[in-house]
Amino acid sequence: MDGELLEKNYMILSKSIVIIDNSKLSYAGKDINGKILRGTETSLILLAEEFAKKGYRVDFANNIESPKVHNYVRYLNYRRLDLSYSYDLAIVVSDANFFKYVNSKKKALFSVSNQSIEKFVRKKQIIPFLKYRPVVVTLCYYQYKKRSFLTSPFGKKIIPITSDPIFLKKNIDKNFLPKKKVIYNIRSNRNLDLLVKIWTNYIYPQDNKSKFFITPGLIKYSKVLKSKNIFIRKITSRSRMINDLKNYRALLYLGHKSDIFTLTAEEAIKLGIPVVTYGIGSLADRVVHGVSGFVCGNEKEFSYYTLKLLNDNCFYNRIRKKLLKNRKTNNWNSICDIWIKNFLL
Repeated sequence: MDGELLEKNYMILSKSIVIIDNSKLSYAGKDINGKILRGTETSLILLAEEFAKKGYRVDFANNIESPKVHNYVRYLNYRRLDLSYSYDLAIVVSDANFFKYVNSKKKALFSVSNQSIEKFVRKKQIIPFLKYRPVVVTLCYYQYKKRSFLTSPFGKKIIPITSDPIFLKKNIDKNFLPKKKVIYNIRSNRNLDLLVKIWTNYIYPQDNKSKFFITPGLIKYSKVLKSKNIFIRKITSRSRMINDLKNYRALLYLGHKSDIFTLTAEEAIKLGIPVVTYGIGSLADRVVHGVSGFVCGNEKEFSYYTLKLLNDNCFYNRIRKKLLKNRKTNNWNSICDIWIKNFLL
């Protein structure tokens, strides 16, 4: 949309929101399918665009040099925000010090980590919290419990995020039966070493035909792993990754204590792919046992459900049917409504 026309429309919009990303990244909404953005940035863009769809004036401030407009959201540098203008809501990512760049009636701190008291002090959050009094927004119950009163003295709420709507737009063949293969497509090593041990010690000895694909560069790959049917998956474009993901029977991910919201698991669920997990971190919130996957307590239980999904087609089809039935729940429209209910009504 033309910037001048957007400015004119801004004059008649009733309420306004600004989102401030404190990272060093420079980006706008058009970069959502590029290579520089990850889960946090993508989620913030999608939230901003959902606010705009509902008729709110939305500014998105980050380290961008020149102002840009995309899908009715204006992107600008946070240092150039107009302090004479008062937004109805300012959403700042992680660092309360960035509230100094904006004037707003209400303030929300979008928390993307499990911040301990020690880290809270080290990141110099005490003074800006006392000055700006933000409400902390956590992404799951696991994170909510971890955030103590001392690091959220003015209140805290749970408002989740979800996957890009592109996952819901993908046509899913309800009768499609994937080959016997599973995947770990997390970008970092989060208990992957333990997961590989479970595969080699419990799953492969019972099923030497199925294949397990993992993200490259996370562990030392060897002929021994290949002999156990563990293979390196290809890193492709986002669109190809989505199409490729539909060809797996399950996402294997134990979870990790640092996880506050695993978008990879959410994306798999939206595509009808069950998640087998230990439920560590946010995975206990993300996966409903017997509905969107299986939350397991030990290696044998984890192996049992993985083997059932790989070898029992009726079992696999039953869980997949449940996933496809519920895949449109937890969408950006409903999440935006939660923000509005908590901060803008």
